[in-house]
Amino acid sequence: MITLEVLLSLCGTILGLVITTCTFIIKTVNNAKAKHIAEQAIKIGNAVLPFIKEAEKLTSYTGIEKKEYVMTKANQFAIQHNIPFNAEEVSDKIEELITLTRHVNKKITPKQEEVIKQDMEQTLTLDELEETKESTEQDIDDWISRQATNEPAKKSTSWL
Repeated sequence: MITLEVLLSLCGTILGLVITTCTFIIKTVNNAKAKHIAEQAIKIGNAVLPFIKEAEKLTSYTGIEKKEYVMTKANQFAIQHNIPFNAEEVSDKIEELITLTRHVNKKITPKQEEVIKQDMEQTLTLDELEETKESTEQDIDDWISRQATNEPAKKSTSWL
């Protein structure tokens, strides 16, 4: 007969394996769902950019109307590809892309251009920088040679 110790040991081992297997399966399923949701979000995000480009060609409409146009196109894309549509996330993504394109396509004002020119005029060229470096090195060498010819400095005893 199987002793009680062996039976309990087998039950404990089997229970541990069952729990480990269930945990692995649950995590795998959750990761697969998260991956699928992320892929869908990426698809919609990639589809929004061409819609924004289309909307920018509509010059007679306001920014709000253009955004609604893009939201409608994104919703149609989501329906065609069986992707759940989250209007708030898509709206945030559109705002993010619009802000980015405004920043990238920002025009430089004449005053800003003048400041840039002045900064460039004040910037040392590589040759000027080399000359400054050589001059500084020469000044240091001169100082060291003058110090070597003078008396050595007196020792300070202030710390005693």
